[in-house]
Amino acid sequence: MRQVDLPEAAPDLPQGAHVLITGGFGGIGLTLAEDLIRRFGVKITLIARRALPERALWRGWLAQHGPADPIARRILALQRLESLGAEVLVAQADVANLVEMQAARDAGVARFGTVHAVIHAAGVVDDGPLVTKSAAAAEEVFAPKLHGTQVLDRLFPDGSAALIVAFASTSTVTGPAGQVDYVAANEYLNAWAKSRAGGRTRVIALNWGIWQGVGMAAESLSDRIGRPPSPRLPIESPLLDEASFDAQGNRIFLADLTLDRWILDGHRTADGLALVPGTGFVDLMAEAWATQGEAGGVEILDLTFFRALDLAEGARAKLRVRLTRSDEGYEAAIQSEQTVQGRSGWLTHATAGLRPLAGPAPRLDVAALTARLPEPETGEGLASPQERHLRFGPRWRVLAARSLGPAEGMARLHLPAAFAAEAGPGAFPFHPALADLATGWAMGLIQGYQNDRLWVPLRYGSLRLYRPLPADLISHVRNAVPNTADRPMAVFDITLATPEGEVCAEIAGFTIHRLDGPLTLPPPDLRALELETGPEKPLSAAEDRLIAAFRQGIRPEEGAQVFARALALGRPQVYLSSLDLPALIRQAEATAAPRAETSGFDRPDLDTEYLAPRNDIEKTLVGFWQDLLGVARVGVEDSFFDLGGHSLIAVRLFAMVKKAFRVDFPISILFEAPSIAACAALIAAELGQEPAEMAAPGADAAPVAPARRAPPRRFTHLVPMHQGEGGAKQPFFLVAGMFGNVLNLRHLAQLLGGDRPFYGLQARGLYGDDTPHDSFPAAATDYLAELRQVQPKGPYLLGGFSGGGLIAWEMARQLEAAGEEVALLVLLDTPLPMRPALTRRDKALIKLAELRAKGPGYLADWARSRWEWEKAKRAPAGDAAEAGDFHNAAIEQAFRAALPRYAMTRRDGATVLFRPPLDLHWQVSGGRWVSAAKEYVLPDNDLTRFAPALQVVEVPGDHDSMVLEPNVRVLAARLKAVIATAEDRSPAPAQPLPAAAE
Repeated sequence: MRQVDLPEAAPDLPQGAHVLITGGFGGIGLTLAEDLIRRFGVKITLIARRALPERALWRGWLAQHGPADPIARRILALQRLESLGAEVLVAQADVANLVEMQAARDAGVARFGTVHAVIHAAGVVDDGPLVTKSAAAAEEVFAPKLHGTQVLDRLFPDGSAALIVAFASTSTVTGPAGQVDYVAANEYLNAWAKSRAGGRTRVIALNWGIWQGVGMAAESLSDRIGRPPSPRLPIESPLLDEASFDAQGNRIFLADLTLDRWILDGHRTADGLALVPGTGFVDLMAEAWATQGEAGGVEILDLTFFRALDLAEGARAKLRVRLTRSDEGYEAAIQSEQTVQGRSGWLTHATAGLRPLAGPAPRLDVAALTARLPEPETGEGLASPQERHLRFGPRWRVLAARSLGPAEGMARLHLPAAFAAEAGPGAFPFHPALADLATGWAMGLIQGYQNDRLWVPLRYGSLRLYRPLPADLISHVRNAVPNTADRPMAVFDITLATPEGEVCAEIAGFTIHRLDGPLTLPPPDLRALELETGPEKPLSAAEDRLIAAFRQGIRPEEGAQVFARALALGRPQVYLSSLDLPALIRQAEATAAPRAETSGFDRPDLDTEYLAPRNDIEKTLVGFWQDLLGVARVGVEDSFFDLGGHSLIAVRLFAMVKKAFRVDFPISILFEAPSIAACAALIAAELGQEPAEMAAPGADAAPVAPARRAPPRRFTHLVPMHQGEGGAKQPFFLVAGMFGNVLNLRHLAQLLGGDRPFYGLQARGLYGDDTPHDSFPAAATDYLAELRQVQPKGPYLLGGFSGGGLIAWEMARQLEAAGEEVALLVLLDTPLPMRPALTRRDKALIKLAELRAKGPGYLADWARSRWEWEKAKRAPAGDAAEAGDFHNAAIEQAFRAALPRYAMTRRDGATVLFRPPLDLHWQVSGGRWVSAAKEYVLPDNDLTRFAPALQVVEVPGDHDSMVLEPNVRVLAARLKAVIATAEDRSPAPAQPLPAAAE
């Protein structure tokens, strides 16, 4: 890289030339468009992903929407360009969609003539650490610059346009933190420009530095425009008021808290502070589970309390329960909206995992328990042990009898008659007042217990809620460990049952913590808030540097001049920056260098001595802790909490641990292993490493805890492939192809799953030792059993890729036989189970055609290929896949075994076949065609005789690449249209929850 002076020459652009601009409504694109209009009177085709309203509606739109509205900004920008006398065509297209871009180009050519120049200014940036980036997020960044460039390369081959300018970024040399995907996408642009150097079309990549006022840097430092907030819809639930989605598509349930709610007013400290009881968090999670539409009981795992939720007199608080889907069920968080130092965000009070509960409830032998315990104390509304420290409302007067033995006790509880209707089906699933006393009445089981300290809940290891708690309840409490008053924590196991012995809830590892002073709740720390995206978001050090650079960036009027002069250089790649680019590179390298021990806050005065990391796991964890906690030197024996750790940091920490080590620990493990050494030992055990393996040479090995078993997956076949809840529209289910793996469908899921849940269905045996299905009806039955857990009733939207379409066909048959409606069956290039073999005559015609084309050498090639085929057929089967690998060979073998046994049945419902262009390789007898794979080519894959209403849609690519970028964008757009038509014909399925539109 070397600095050069730009020539004064103007670009060779004819007056009135047709210029096509992608990303044309971006600030830089509009700036350049305005300059080109002023200087050359160009005619412009602007590519935009979203259509503008009809021109007649513009005045009304501008009257109803402020200038921050994206559509309003585009209308105003277009009006400004037209005020300069420009002719502008706005063409709606996704730059990575070949068909849409072809239509946009053709519309521009029809109106303005041949495209003279293309300015490819489309781009997306998504700052974030690599450890937190998902494949879907990276794909969104890749799409405009990588896949969009591929589309432009096909639409504008060499000589079809005079000039193509691709906008890249100086980030390719500065490597800013959090932009690994953006850097890669821009480097692709540079490589593409160089690959087209020397052709009849001039292709140049301009690597822009930061601009002032416009461009991605300006957008990232202002309000980041995400999806519009989803509407909040009212719901019927005891504590929860509304349902919606957060910005990531996760389901959220909201409630307004005031002291008018008895759960707060009836649960106060001796000083009068109103608190939500810990059992209230359990009930909130159970309500969210049921309102989400999950049927049956729920298992709440590792419910950890981080901070009490209190409310002052006259105050109001917004509470939300957020459910984030996981492989096992959901991860739940209970949060309240807080304002700290003028910034609003969500403070986490409790987290847990929610899992479906299968199987019948056990029974409690109440008679045997009564017989072995002492005579009970009885009375109405007996006082509970902690009433010295807490003031309870009338709903807490529930204790009717209690009996304590040496290590267990039993109590009889019932809600007062005035409140009895609040418990049971259709009411509170885990009545907070009843459950509070049912889990906290047996403090006397703590040896040496004195009623001089308040004990507060810390954690539920697991809580299996089989059914809502009834108004009359039996509580059986046992010591889970030797509980003594001199220990800071006590742990109990608890069973809650009906008086007849039907177990309603089983609790294991209920942990309470003794306070050695009064309950104090310091103001929330700003760092503990999960801040909403917006201008109130605190700036990181990297953002501070970005602001400094932004203030010295390229001014718009300079950028327009620089653009014109840079084209005159005649080079395929040019870096354009108003800042000292070598200095920026050095700054980036210094930022990326290992952090000095003096960076961050000084190490606080701790009880533990500093101990350096001794192995790779500990070194990685030290890096995580230092970054998250902002402490310069973290020792491996330092406590997370002593260093200022809190719930939000814990959540981020364990997300990083999961990403780095592929292990999934509950957050409450920090209470068991609060130091790096202890956490590293748990990780090593999970990875199967011995102490000697994880320790660095000459270091003492950290103790290794017993290995933790990974939690079981909720589904064997069903794979949620959407972000969050996927939106509120009807789910779409797509069966994987012959190898049973859904990974190749992730691109389609990303594009289709923005406003609807998108589920892949993978084969049995893909993981682990399960035997793959060798029968399509059996596979369909098992797939449907899981499908019905997320959509119990039709109408259904089903599909299958390749051979998976046959299983989807069978699923549709079974659903319709059961009286359900299948609104749509989508087949992605699905063939018949058994395709007709080539006749001897047609084989001979193919050989004759090849002989004519290739000459005598074809015979030698054919003989060699035949010999290799025979040798491969006789070769012994390869070794079985190792544990953890995809069992492709076994799944393929089982799939092929199922093919000849499957008899296709007639289908009269809506069926659409998406297929690539026909591969007409050889013409044979009867005018038929044969593909390169030596199969007869049929426009409908011969499916019309089984589905008379079959609709065939052609999409770009081949059998495999039709579902991959960039071809998949065409498939997704056309599939969306087909689904919309099907939904218009068929009513939406009944929803247990009023769905919020995205």
